[in-house]
Order: sequence, then C-alpha cells, then structure tokens
Amino acid sequence: MFPTVQAPSQARQEIASLADRIDQESLASVTTVVSELVGLSVAHGASKPIEVLLTFNDDQLEGTVRDDGPGPRAISRAKERRDDSLVLRIVDGLVEEWGTDATETRIWFRMAVQLV
Repeated sequence: MFPTVQAPSQARQEIASLADRIDQESLASVTTVVSELVGLSVAHGASKPIEVLLTFNDDQLEGTVRDDGPGPRAISRAKERRDDSLVLRIVDGLVEEWGTDATETRIWFRMAVQLV
C-alpha cells in the first residue's frame, strides 16, 4: 500500500478478510497492531509502498511491516526499547514478541490468535 494517510485504513480493510479464520478478539488485536505499524511507517517517511505480510503457524500469527523510509533512527530506537511512543506500547501489549531486522526497515511480530 502507498504511504498515505489512508494506508492504516487500507490495512484494516485488508485484514478484515481474516474474519473467517480467526475469532473477533484476535481480529481486533491483529487489526490494531498492523494499522499502528503501518501508521508508524507513514509517520516516519516511507516513500515507497509499505509491505505487510501475515502468515499463520498453528495458533500463532507472524507478521512483518516493511518500508523504505528514513525511519532507521525510529526503528533503531524501537529495537533498543528507547522509543516510548504510544504506538510501540500498544503493539507491545498485544503481541507476544516483536523486533526489527538488521537493516532496520522491517518490524516483525508474533502473536497468539484463536482460530475458528
């Protein structure tokens, strides 16, 4: 999706397709995490499309949000847990584990979901 103010809303619309695979509470949590991370990418200057990848591994959902923005400073702060932003506190409260890759252009997360 293109890094515009509509990107978080687009992410929420795309995640709605998971409603036939996971329960409503899990869907709400996944929707929040992804839309917040997409919003973070937009806020930190992504200039090319933001990539979101979600995969299931049994009752775990593994996700990544990747962009090319100048956000290494923001992401490196996140990696070192020095960023006290509301977005990262929200994400931290909803997922079991999250982090960044070595190139600092991707945030990954793992979270439990209830399959239907």
